This record gives sequence, structure tokens and C-alpha cells, in this order.
Amino acid sequence: MTITRLQVLILLLLLSIILSCSKDSSSDVSEIDRKIVVSSIVEGQIIDETTKINATFNSAGRSVEVIIDSQSIYSSQNTNNISLDFNPESYDAGSHLLKIVLTEADGKTTTKELNFEIHRRLIAINLPELMVNQYIINAVVFASKMDGTLISAKTFSNANDIITLSSLEEFGVDEEFMLTFVLTDNGYATSLFTHANLTRNNLGTINLKKPFRGEEGEIKTYSTVGFADNEFIFSDNTHEPSKSNYRVVLDAAEETFTVFGINDVDGDTNNPEIFYMYGYNNSGMFNNYQYLTLYPPLPDNFVLDKADFSIADLESKHVILNSQNNFDDKYAFMNIYGYWNSKDFDINNFHLINSVSQTVSKGDQLSYALNTSFYDYRYWITFDNFYAAGTGIPKEIMTIPNNTLDFEYADNIVNFIATGTDHTLGRIRLFDIDLVSTKQNYLWDITFNSQTTQRIVIPQLPNKVESNLLDLNKGNLIKVSSTELVKYKGIIDYNDYLQKVIKDHRNSLIVTGGQELIYKGNEPYHNGPIRDFHFQ
Repeated sequence: MTITRLQVLILLLLLSIILSCSKDSSSDVSEIDRKIVVSSIVEGQIIDETTKINATFNSAGRSVEVIIDSQSIYSSQNTNNISLDFNPESYDAGSHLLKIVLTEADGKTTTKELNFEIHRRLIAINLPELMVNQYIINAVVFASKMDGTLISAKTFSNANDIITLSSLEEFGVDEEFMLTFVLTDNGYATSLFTHANLTRNNLGTINLKKPFRGEEGEIKTYSTVGFADNEFIFSDNTHEPSKSNYRVVLDAAEETFTVFGINDVDGDTNNPEIFYMYGYNNSGMFNNYQYLTLYPPLPDNFVLDKADFSIADLESKHVILNSQNNFDDKYAFMNIYGYWNSKDFDINNFHLINSVSQTVSKGDQLSYALNTSFYDYRYWITFDNFYAAGTGIPKEIMTIPNNTLDFEYADNIVNFIATGTDHTLGRIRLFDIDLVSTKQNYLWDITFNSQTTQRIVIPQLPNKVESNLLDLNKGNLIKVSSTELVKYKGIIDYNDYLQKVIKDHRNSLIVTGGQELIYKGNEPYHNGPIRDFHFQ
């Protein structure tokens, strides 16, 4: 076929038109971006909280209109910029279109369009520096519906300062969900803790605090005098959460006394002002309770002399365990701790000052010696299936609550069976002692509103969890170890607990003054109390 000169000219003209249109299209986009500059929202952005629609206009003699989908939400004449509050709660969850229309004096319109997504914010979690322990290889937080189905999951590390979880579907402000943290260490042990019965209204934000992390520091050994070979001393210090500041070991046979200093790996310098130790008649060391307070640093030539132990400032105290049920010859255990000064109380650094165990029957006294030179105290006591802890010293008469507790477990569902009304929350511990030495080792604690919830579904784990626990979760092979029914002093209800304890990651005993609980488990002993958070 012969192509004429006219046909060639027509083809060149068509090609010129196509190129011109392409150039004009690119030029139009560039012109839109020049005239309408949006600085607060980008294409494809997820919006789950109130935000600003900020835009600047670079053209004279104009009117502006802002449209969400097909609804006009703002219009103005002769303005250089706009800043509008945009509340996503006023719109359905899902995909939306923002249009900003600029009309110039000559009637020419320019339209800037941006697609965005609206999700429903469930919770925001603020992370301090160095929140994640150096031995954690996988950290995940996820939200689940109360039926256990996954809503949203994110991994986090020390590079994050905030985590937000949201639902891409509609989620009512009073609809309940569960929040779970998962921490897997380099030995493949996985620690999980879940708080159930959360809503978008009753918490909103959690402000986590970095734990104190100790590692063995300076070790110093000193001479001793006056101790028999079979004698020993008690000494223990705790800086909650997760750390101790020192430990003391007496080797009477070798006539040595060793102080093991504990340093914070992240630079905490709140070292204790004292070393405290005591001896007691149960140890065969003394005829009665005696103690010694030392003030570090100790001189290199320090000698620990048994004769320096004292009985000054001691008072005899007792606790009577009261119950509606009779009991005979049951073992009771109690520890008393002391805060040396107000600073120690503020940072929750305390020393063991007495540990007592004895068999008691109804009406018997559990007796102990109290060193009154301390600023304040805390304690725990356990008896049968009852546990109590608090700040201050224990009440002289402690009444065991008239509640009962049992549970049934099958197919990842725990039915919590409780009687009585004198309780705030329930707790479930998932643990399998047979897996402790394997790469499927786990400890999973779940806290929930015991007044409203009797059925807990174990949440589905997201694939972001890099742990062999996934197979156990999918196969309904996770085991229940124990359950607790808990009451706090100074806490009105579960929502009050969330606000006072969980929201700012506070120590529950310091905030409330104390707790009492009964427990039921499959283990021969109570491995508790179950904690609010597992961060270490």
C-alpha cells in the first residue's frame, strides 16, 4: 500500500496532538500542586483521630470549597490558607475522597483530590526509651474482639515511641476488645499478657514505664567473726518492677561475707542507702529476731560481727486469720518488707525485714517481730487458697473473703465460675510446666472484669508473633495453670482499675494500698499473684 504525503501529514498531526495532551496532563497536575498545597494529609493516609485539613492557595482572587465525598464541609472567599478540624467519628469507616476546589476570578476552577481511609482508633500506647529488653527478639501488640478474633497487630521495638491500633471496620465506642502484648526472648520463651474488657472510651491511652533491669555488678567479700558454721542470715532487696539492688551471702564456715551489687543496665542510679539483714530463731542463729543495718559503701577492712546484730526498735506484732469456715493446722506464710525512707517508697525500693511461716488453726496468731525504724512497710501473706498483699503492715485481724472460685476449660475457652460479689477482676494464667525446657515455653496472663465476664476466649495469635506458640494456639493445646479472683483497696470497679493502674503503668499496691484474692489452679502451689504487666 502506498502512503501519500497527505496521510503522512495527518499521522504527524495526530502524534502531535497526543504528545500535546500528555504534556498538558502532566502540566495540569503540576499546576494543581502549585496552586493548592495540602500539608496535613497525603494520598492513602489512614485517619483514626481528629486531624487538621491544612491547605495553602497560590492564586489571586479566589473562592475555596472543601468537599468530603459529595458533602461540602467548608467554603470561603478570598483566603490564602485554611486549617480545618476533621473528626473521623463523623464519617463511616472505610474509603473516602477529599476534594479542595479553588475558583479563580476568571471562573477557572482547580480541584485537588486525595483518597484516604478512616479507621476506628482503639488505643494508643506510648513507649519510653529502652522499653524493650535487649534479649527480646520479637515484640508484638495486638487487639482482639472478645470472641478472640484478631482486629489489628503491630510489631514494636526501641525505635518506636508510640503504637496505635485501630479497626478498619466500624467499632463502637463502648464495644469491648482485648489488648495483648507478646514478648519472645532469644531462648524462645514467650511471655504474653492480655487485658480484656477494654473499650475505646474506658482507657484510650497506655503510658508504659521502663522497668529497672539489673545485672551483676561489683562483688566484694569481707571477713566475719562470731558465726557458727551452720548459721546464716536473711537479706533480700527488690526495686520493682523487675530488679534487685543487692544480695548478701554469708559463708560462716569460711568466715566470709559477700555483697553482690546489682547494676541497672540502662543507667539507673537509685542505689539503696542501706544493706539490711537479719537472723531469726528458726535458723538456729539467734535466740530471737536480731538485725543489722549497714551503710554502703563498706570499707575494705569491714568485718561482719555477729555481736553487732541488734534488737533495738523492735515491736512484737501478730495477725489473726479469720474465716467463716473452720480450719486446723494449715500452713500460713508471710513476708514483711520495709521502705527505708520516702525516696525508697516513691521509687518502690524495699528490703525484706521478716519472713514467717507456721501452722495455724482458726483464731491462732501468726506472730512476727517488726523493726519500727523504717519509713513504711509492705507485706504479703498466703494461707490455703487465700493471698493478700499491701502497703503498711497487715491488719491484726484478716478476714478471708467468702468467695468461691472454679473454672472449666476446653477448646481455648475458659468458663470462670465465681460466687460472691466482693471482687474487682479475674485473672487466668496459661502455662504448661512440661514445656518449660522447650522452644514452646510460654506464660500467658489474662485480666478481665469478673463482675461482667464469666467466659474468656483465648485470643487468636497473629502471624507477626514469631514463636512456636502459634502451633499450640491454633491446635487448642494451650493449658490453664491457675485462676484468681481479686479485690483491690480503693478501687471502685474494673474501669477504675484501668484508669488508676493500667493507664499509667503504675504499681497496683502503691496505687491502691493492697489486694486480696483467692485462687484455684492445677498446680500444687500458687504461682502468683499474677502481675499487671510482664515487661522486664
